Amino acid sequence: MKHLNEIIPGHTTFNRSFLDLLTRIFVYDPKKRITAKEALKHPWFREAYEDDGTEADKIRMERERQAAAEARTQQRR
Repeated sequence: MKHLNEIIPGHTTFNRSFLDLLTRIFVYDPKKRITAKEALKHPWFREAYEDDGTEADKIRMERERQAAAEARTQQRR
């Protein structure tokens, strides 16, 4: 089995932050694992991305779609 850093290259700040988040999420012991609320506050979610040919562009586009959908829902209320 490959390590995460072999699958996701850590050559950008965006990827290093993503690797940090994943490392905290994939902790077996729930007492040591990051909570969902903590995960959502992780700096990766505020990180400006730079497309390096990985999944970063798809992730950014999906986040933008979700934000736009949430904004439309809020406007309708």
